[in-house]
Amino acid sequence: MKNTLLILLIISSFNLIAQSVQDFPELKGEYLGQTPPGIIPVIFAQGIVSNSNWAEHCQVAVSPNGDEIFWSVWTGEYKTKDGEKNTEQLFYSKLENGRWTKPRIAAFTKNNIHGLNGGPVFSLDGKRLYFYQVNDPWMTSGKFIFYVDKKNGEWVNKPVKVDNSYNNTDNNWTPFFTKKGNAYTFGKNKFSIIKYKYENNVFSNPDTTLLPKGFKVYFNVYLSPLEDYLIFSGINEKGYGDLDLYICNKKKDGKWSHPINLGPKINTDKRERFPIVSPDGKYLFFMRHTETQDFFWVSTEIFKEIINQ
Repeated sequence: MKNTLLILLIISSFNLIAQSVQDFPELKGEYLGQTPPGIIPVIFAQGIVSNSNWAEHCQVAVSPNGDEIFWSVWTGEYKTKDGEKNTEQLFYSKLENGRWTKPRIAAFTKNNIHGLNGGPVFSLDGKRLYFYQVNDPWMTSGKFIFYVDKKNGEWVNKPVKVDNSYNNTDNNWTPFFTKKGNAYTFGKNKFSIIKYKYENNVFSNPDTTLLPKGFKVYFNVYLSPLEDYLIFSGINEKGYGDLDLYICNKKKDGKWSHPINLGPKINTDKRERFPIVSPDGKYLFFMRHTETQDFFWVSTEIFKEIINQ
């Protein structure tokens, strides 16, 4: 009798797994098999990543090999300890046997299942993933950057806290890394961008670049791997409303150009933020404050149109 029940339970489990896979569409090819955008932004992976069941937050993180995509969302699936509030959690999909897996929560964040986990950023070689954690959703206990390494094709389950040379405040955002061995984030005074030297897991020699008068930067700052341009979300009186995305190019003298608004195809009267360019340089991803805070993507060909105006 016991053996019969065990067999029935196993069959039932396999049926549930098969049903779960069956319910998820068969997605093949780059970027979850989505049709690439042109110079008009479109919602990224609607119903899969940009899903009405949750509210997306922070940036999309695409692995350098293009075989994994991470993102964070506010979800009611996991609540705060008192059961009253939604939490922010990291989800991902990866290519397995030629098809993308159904989105699932990152196992290495289950140590903080009642807190906030967000802001994913890959290292340039794809062997490390950075993100932030907040144990207390009300952020009274601090927000700090962690990372996990990939070993034997799998992410290690125990996050490592980044050293205090970077985790020196209670409101850190995940840095972006460049091929020159630098890491960038925005200044807490909202008028600057900070560059760190990053070597042997240590952030050092912070160098501050002030934005031109009249600009304020909010949240993550994206730097291209070659440091030839940067994109930030900011406020300026000539913007389209709330936060807009701006681009600066590196000039021959090494200084940044005056910020250029990315224009009405990207910026609206809603809030646009969390810019990041895909590792292949083809697409700009960003978050727009639609009703459910959707991720959008657009061809980087639009940069030429804007810069040449």
